[in-house]
Amino acid sequence: MIRLPIFTELTVSNYGLFPGVPKGTSLEWAFSSGLTLITGVNGLGKTTLLTILLRSLTGPFDLTSAGVPEQLEAVLPEAPVALNSQSIRFFAQRVADGAENTIASLTVQFGKQVVRIERRLDDLTLLSLRVNREEASLPTRRGEREALFQETICNLFGLGSFVDVLLILHHIVFFLENRPGALWDENAQRQILRALLLDKDLATQVAEYERKVNGADSRARNISTRAYNIHKELEAARHREALSPGVHAELEAEQRLLDADMERRQELERLLAQLDEDRKIARLEHEKSKLEREEAEKEVERIKYTALARLFPKMEDAARFVLLGILSNGKCLVCGAEASKRRDELEATLAAGFCPVCGAEPDKQDHVVAAHKVEEARLERARQRVEVARADEETARKRLNGLVEEYETAIKAIDDVRKAIEDRQSREKGLIAQLPQASSTVLDLERTLEITRRAQREAEAERASAAKELRSLFEKGQAVVIPQSERLSSSFGRHVRVLLAETARLVRIDTSAKLIQGKSDFSVPAFRPEMSAATRSGLARRMEPSDVSESQRELIDLAFRLALIDVATVGASSTLAMETPEASLDGLAMQRVGSALRAFAASRENRLVVTSNLTNAGMITAMFGGPTSKAAEIKRRRGQIINLLEIAAPNRAMERDGKAYADLLESVITGHQS
Repeated sequence: MIRLPIFTELTVSNYGLFPGVPKGTSLEWAFSSGLTLITGVNGLGKTTLLTILLRSLTGPFDLTSAGVPEQLEAVLPEAPVALNSQSIRFFAQRVADGAENTIASLTVQFGKQVVRIERRLDDLTLLSLRVNREEASLPTRRGEREALFQETICNLFGLGSFVDVLLILHHIVFFLENRPGALWDENAQRQILRALLLDKDLATQVAEYERKVNGADSRARNISTRAYNIHKELEAARHREALSPGVHAELEAEQRLLDADMERRQELERLLAQLDEDRKIARLEHEKSKLEREEAEKEVERIKYTALARLFPKMEDAARFVLLGILSNGKCLVCGAEASKRRDELEATLAAGFCPVCGAEPDKQDHVVAAHKVEEARLERARQRVEVARADEETARKRLNGLVEEYETAIKAIDDVRKAIEDRQSREKGLIAQLPQASSTVLDLERTLEITRRAQREAEAERASAAKELRSLFEKGQAVVIPQSERLSSSFGRHVRVLLAETARLVRIDTSAKLIQGKSDFSVPAFRPEMSAATRSGLARRMEPSDVSESQRELIDLAFRLALIDVATVGASSTLAMETPEASLDGLAMQRVGSALRAFAASRENRLVVTSNLTNAGMITAMFGGPTSKAAEIKRRRGQIINLLEIAAPNRAMERDGKAYADLLESVITGHQS
């Protein structure tokens, strides 16, 4: 039986994006059954928080090095793929200190099993793993540690491989902004049905033989191409038949070394390309951080200048300019001396309301606006921004310098290998010149062609054998999937009736798994929606995503995911984490979707984790259950909200309109909008 994760607790400590309330405390959250709403304006970290939940479970691995692709390939990878550096640094690049001391701890329940996962967020290193209060003994080596973690999570899910875990996390548990299609991507749908509905041993065998068929087909085609090229060479080249044994042996040795150098150069060139890309990104980040720091410092100067102009409107510009130079950078513009001590004295004088020129007390000043503090709150915020910007710039500078050093090292290594290749090629030419000329090398080419064609026949036989076994496995799979089609369609119908205004149903069809290029030899069951339309009678089958609108595409896919959860878990509890469900929906559709999501959250012990940037209050109110004026209900709803308006580091939108956003959230909670 498949067990989907139920989130229970999350702690994120020492992360600059979530300083907490009061500032400096950790973000701590207990997921109770029902709705958890993550709310805030753009840029406060809603996506980051959901990604923390995801990466706690995936670690530094995914279906590709960049994460989940928009569409799956015909076969899944045999093993999870290590994430590239940019994907691993997703959390680090969002904060000035690179998340060096940030730790995320997630507790998840699978049936009656409880697991707690603790990871660093700067590089996703697994720090601890506890199952049912028993701490796992983690290996020292990172790869072995992740292998142990992946095996544990596979067993908890009840799946046959960690690749299937990644598949289900992306296409069932998490419904993030990029929204890979569980229904619309035919490869994804086939793999999801395999992983969720088949016994895990059968599911593992199917995936294994899909890779065997696909791999054998690829080898057969590659060898066929090679055989064709050899045949052309055989027909065109009839020379150099007899070779000197000694020179030939030396030439072969030199060619082996040359091949190794060429392979090394290719590896280094790939590394150089990646480092160049990383270096460009790092340079851009560094320049952006410099601009941010300079802008922050200018803001401090503007605040001080404005304060001087307001406090002492009669002061000459020259005097104000001199004072501003001392206040801004601790330098005297008159003599050029260092004046940080004088700056501190001036700031204390201004804060007390004394004249910075003559030292007159506030009550003896005639040409001064009544105010004795130099915009202290604004100035303090501006100074904090400067400190954060400086830290960000320093982190970016270190990363850029490190990448520049790696890049230069790679260039030197490529240059060394290039010189070695040139030397070997020169020696190779000299050895070839020593070979006795003959009419042809027909015998060698014929032998090579014979070996190549034999390898081609073997690959084709391997493909045929694997294809025969796979067809047998597909037949076993069909015997499992087809009887569950009615349950899946029925569940889909219940969900889609609430989500869509149009009439829709799910129908089973026969399609083909395209595992062999140019052929469609493998019949598999699949599902497509049929839906009503204003200009057509009855229900029209929708085969492609383009056959429906963007909002219909998402809602049909959501209904399919919810139906899969119902069927695969046999009514057990689960979690659905959805990012901005209001995207692409109109006002009435948002209320329908809100009610449907509320129904999911209210059934069993389900967890529904939803992010919203408050663009549609009606949908959120619908997820809460409609408008209310009851104090106890309002208090309960507040307890369901991770309020990033309060716990996240404020951006400029919050500094400017924080009160308005707080009022908007309050109206969302009660459902009474002004």
